[in-house]
Amino acid sequence: SHLDCPQKTPCGNEARFEVAMTDVVLTGEDGKPILYASMHGEHLRFEFEYYARNDSETDYEFKHTVFPIDFPSIAKKFGLDPAVDILLTIKEIQDKGLGQELRDALTDKEIVNELFVWNG
Repeated sequence: SHLDCPQKTPCGNEARFEVAMTDVVLTGEDGKPILYASMHGEHLRFEFEYYARNDSETDYEFKHTVFPIDFPSIAKKFGLDPAVDILLTIKEIQDKGLGQELRDALTDKEIVNELFVWNG
């Protein structure tokens, strides 16, 4: 499960975060976590971190931040009710097996968001 590895500990090519009960874990088609969604104040944040597997790679972290004005666009893209709490909407998207599609929409800026990337 996603909690098998302590936070900030390399587990394969991906890092795991301790996930609070209010967070939603989005998984890809292979069932592995691809994004962690949580609220940061009134903003919705999707984040993930990869750790280098060897000396020729670097650690990589990214965060997509969606502002409240753009929450309805997420619900509408997936045919859901925009009046529902945004984390419940994200959970429903995940429950429908559409986590990868949501990640792609964030990456492609189909859903408006600010992207932060860190390499180290």
